[in-house]
Amino acid sequence: MMQHKHTTGIVMVCVTRQRTCERLIALGKTAAEKSGLPLHVVHAVKTGENILGNVYEGEALEYLFTAAQLSGGELTVIRADNVLEALYEYALAHSAVAIVLGQSPQAAPEMGRGLMGRLQKALPDTEVIID
Repeated sequence: MMQHKHTTGIVMVCVTRQRTCERLIALGKTAAEKSGLPLHVVHAVKTGENILGNVYEGEALEYLFTAAQLSGGELTVIRADNVLEALYEYALAHSAVAIVLGQSPQAAPEMGRGLMGRLQKALPDTEVIID
């Protein structure tokens, strides 16, 4: 049986915490390989806050870049006042076919549901994977 291959779009992995990045990126890599689409690792951070919550932003960026690169993915870091809106706009602009989100104790319930709800309306064929 052949895997369904999409011809356009991306698999998007939203990373927020360093300790869960690798697991989420691995899930995204698997989804990207199955669908034959590029992998985009996206970290949206509120304007004025540190990348991955790490005061050593250079190290955090290098870590993210390496993790994305090792999985064949492209890294995008977005600074925005509204992180949810920024992720939504990115998914829409790149026709995300699948989005991988982590289960963050602070943000996941409302972020996951809010992002999922909006994406399901705008991109009805987008698969949202929460781990």
